[in-house]
Amino acid sequence: MKQLLSIEYAKLKKLTSIKVIFLVYVAIVPLWMLFMGFFFRSSPSPELFPNEETMYSFPGVWRFITYSASWFNVLMGITVVIITCNEIQFRTMRQNVIDGLTKKQFILGKFLVILCIAAIVSLYTAIVGFLIGGFYSGFGGFYENIHYVPTYFLQTLAYFSFAFFFAVLVRKPALSIIFFVVSFIVELIIGVIISNSVSQIPYQFFPLNVFSKLTPNPFFEKILLAERAKQNLWEMPVWGNYLLVAFYLSLFFFIAYRVLKKRDV
Repeated sequence: MKQLLSIEYAKLKKLTSIKVIFLVYVAIVPLWMLFMGFFFRSSPSPELFPNEETMYSFPGVWRFITYSASWFNVLMGITVVIITCNEIQFRTMRQNVIDGLTKKQFILGKFLVILCIAAIVSLYTAIVGFLIGGFYSGFGGFYENIHYVPTYFLQTLAYFSFAFFFAVLVRKPALSIIFFVVSFIVELIIGVIISNSVSQIPYQFFPLNVFSKLTPNPFFEKILLAERAKQNLWEMPVWGNYLLVAFYLSLFFFIAYRVLKKRDV
């Protein structure tokens, strides 16, 4: 495992595009939190939105920052697409196989890379939330709701695995990125059509919707809860979401492995 990580690091350390995307993520998460605070303060309907104290103080800050950062998982997912497609396009994978690396080890190496990226992203998000919460309310109650951080880590892992899946199937960087980004819109449209014409239950099993439910929307919470109660809508239990995430993670990597095993690298 250590050898696989060292091989992956040697391939990644010179990729400027990855560094640029990481820097954008580092800047955009705290800036977005500040922007939301400004937006809510100047909102004409403050009763619909959380106040600044709720959003920035412990324990509420964990929920707000993980939900906010989850929107930028698409950006970080693009790094996974670039990494994987570069391997295929520049025949790095082929060279690794010639040098004695099996395709199973290649998949494991990519999983370790995705695991590391997800861990770095989650740790940085947690640090930003910790500093914001400490500044606004002190560090006394920082452990409350901190479970949103490992949940966010699981979500990033799921999104990045989905990006890896697309990169292996499509192989071309530009096309893979387009398909990856567009898939969010396509799934939403299909989900809305099915929910309105048939039932809202099937949409709760769609992969991207399952992933998004790990960091629930903290805005309009009272309105959304009242609407669900009025319509008596069935809601996927939390443990069901976790099981489905584990299933989709395994499925994406299994399909990717089968595709790579059959293809000529």
